[in-house]
Amino acid sequence: MPKEKTYVPVVEPKTTSYVEYTELGRTVTSCPVFKKDTIRVRLLQRCLGNPTETFDTEKHWEYDVPWPVEEVKEVVVEKQPAKETVFEKVKRVVL
Repeated sequence: MPKEKTYVPVVEPKTTSYVEYTELGRTVTSCPVFKKDTIRVRLLQRCLGNPTETFDTEKHWEYDVPWPVEEVKEVVVEKQPAKETVFEKVKRVVL
């Protein structure tokens, strides 16, 4: 029996006092075969730790987000007794 995969949610970086993030672009591609969405993000990271040496770096993030699992509900149908036909009623009366 295969192990069940657990997906950890991705936490994107946040701007702080020494690092500033600017989103340049975001692409979401759905994949119905594997039931997931692939997200690609382009970021501009600006380091502000040392004011005399600030520099920019372009970063690329790619991660998958699985689709929610649909719960399958089983419906149990009780078997109803069959209705007696006219022929069976006549046959019962005659015999």
